[in-house]
Amino acid sequence: MSVSLTSAVGFDDGLLALLKGYSALIPPAHLKFPLYHHSFTEVHAFLLNHVLFDSHLEQYPPSGRYQQSFLKWAIEHLERMDKDEEDGEIDARIYDRYLSLMLGSTDSSGPPPDSYMTYYWKHPGPLGSADRNSHESITLLESRTTIESGTTGLRTWRASFVLGNYLIANAGIVRDQTVLELGCGTGFLGIVVATLQQKYKKFHQSHSQVLPAVLMTDINAGVLSRCHDNVRLRCNQSSSHPNINFSTLDWFDSLSQPLSENAVAAFLVKAKAGVVIGADIVFDPSLVPPLVATLCLALSCESTRTVILALTVRNEQTLTYFLAESVKELHVEEVPHSLTAATCFDLETAGVDAGLDVKIFIFTIRN
Repeated sequence: MSVSLTSAVGFDDGLLALLKGYSALIPPAHLKFPLYHHSFTEVHAFLLNHVLFDSHLEQYPPSGRYQQSFLKWAIEHLERMDKDEEDGEIDARIYDRYLSLMLGSTDSSGPPPDSYMTYYWKHPGPLGSADRNSHESITLLESRTTIESGTTGLRTWRASFVLGNYLIANAGIVRDQTVLELGCGTGFLGIVVATLQQKYKKFHQSHSQVLPAVLMTDINAGVLSRCHDNVRLRCNQSSSHPNINFSTLDWFDSLSQPLSENAVAAFLVKAKAGVVIGADIVFDPSLVPPLVATLCLALSCESTRTVILALTVRNEQTLTYFLAESVKELHVEEVPHSLTAATCFDLETAGVDAGLDVKIFIFTIRN
């Protein structure tokens, strides 16, 4: 969805960073309260109108537990600012929201509940809006635990942000191609791709052109269900994309012989994907042989030009093993990228994989 942050006019990035941090559930300890260059009135109004009581964030709110910790932190800072202005007074609605959350809170020692997360980004190229305050947003219902129901696929990891940033900066790779994602998780990358395709069609004012497909795959039925629900949230532009499909895909089936009975090969031939993408899908050595076999099958299809993977370096030996197996059959190139300065999502990830290196690799068939 395109949103206009018109309130940003006259404000610096500090207030926008506060909004983005709140929307993405960044722990308050990792946020910076905009104390400088702003009066109490400016900060107070921004928090009220564009953070706490923003219409989108009220419909798709951060979890109550997060809101409570954020409000406690914000009130402490506002009360300190309050002393510097004679007429400064914190709106009663802020205290009322905080008290209602405290009274309705459950045991904080248990696992954190699932929560909506909203991420904002701005397209840097010609597909972007001329309005400098206009941003795209992606909203997802995510798990707040590392593993839930036996899978890590119910939350968005750092590698997805890195690959999303790369695809936005290089939209020509996916905007007019059928794109297949391996390990679709929450649906974040699929929504990015679908949005880029829709913006490209709108930019060219093509009403007859059929949008290329976005094919979301995962082995876990619960992950696919969550991905489907997130992609179809009405607030996401992907909800109006007519050609998004969701399929179960087990990479281990790629090892089956003969090839005529190989389920993965049959799926890939039918998919006719131009580009295959994936993020953070190399984390277990046992997955390396079936994943490499899947990549080889994909690139053996006439339609598939390239595979792009963003891989978090969790274990150097596992990554080295994967690359060593890949280069036996495929051409592999590492692509330089920036995690911070050029990022469209403007996020300082404070999650469990913060600080880990993420590498982007492009795989093509050997000539």
